[in-house]
Amino acid sequence: MGPDILRENFPLLIPILALMIPIVAIVAHYVSRSNRERERHETIRILAKAGQPIPPELIGGASEVDSDFHTENRRRSNPNRSLTPGVVNLSVGLGLMGMFALMKPDSWLWGIGLIPFCLGVGFLLLWSFERKQAPQA
Repeated sequence: MGPDILRENFPLLIPILALMIPIVAIVAHYVSRSNRERERHETIRILAKAGQPIPPELIGGASEVDSDFHTENRRRSNPNRSLTPGVVNLSVGLGLMGMFALMKPDSWLWGIGLIPFCLGVGFLLLWSFERKQAPQA
C-alpha cells in the first residue's frame, strides 16, 4: 500500500466520509436514548427492590420536553408547521439552480436544484391547504 494507492483513492474517501457523518450522528442519538432508557429502568428496579415509592416521572417515561408524544402534539397543533420547511426548501432549490446555472450554463446540473425546489412547493401547497381547513379560533 504505497502513496500512489492513497493518492488515487483519496477522492473516494471524501463522499464516503460525508455520508458517514449523518449516519454516525443518527446512531449516536439512538445509542444515547437507549442508554438513558436503560438507566431509567435500572433506577426503577433499584427503587422497587428497596421498597421506595417510584416517582410518576420515572414511570411515565421521558420528560415532557423530549417526549415524542408531546413533540407530535406540538407539531399537530401548529398551523404553520409546513411553512418553514417549504420556504427553506424553496430557497435552497433556487440557490442550487442559480449556482449550477452560473457554474456551467450549458449543462443540466441546474436541474439538481429542482428537487428541493419541488419539495418546497409541495410543503407550501400543504401549508396552504392546511390553513384553509384549519378551524378558525
